Amino acid sequence: MLEKDFYQLCESALLGLAEAIELKDTNSQFDVEYSDGILKIVIVATNKTYIINRNSGNQKIWYSSPFSGADYFSFDEKNKNWRSAKGEELSPKLFSELKTFLK
Repeated sequence: MLEKDFYQLCESALLGLAEAIELKDTNSQFDVEYSDGILKIVIVATNKTYIINRNSGNQKIWYSSPFSGADYFSFDEKNKNWRSAKGEELSPKLFSELKTFLK
């Protein structure tokens, strides 16, 4: 994949995640920041932090969760989404972990 395409796909995915969290976070449970390929999500009540960012060297999105640990996601051209080596999709994995706080 061309580097510019990778950057565009990452930007779209990470901004989309940030916007979706902020939209669903009606009780201000999260502090969400996105800048230059790095999405930081802090759970306000516990100060536990997610870091999700692009990794240009291997063209993957790196995912660091205070609950499930680290993982990498590659862009799946066929399905047009980000998947881990285990087949998990990025967005559903994140929202599955955050759902406890999104009430």
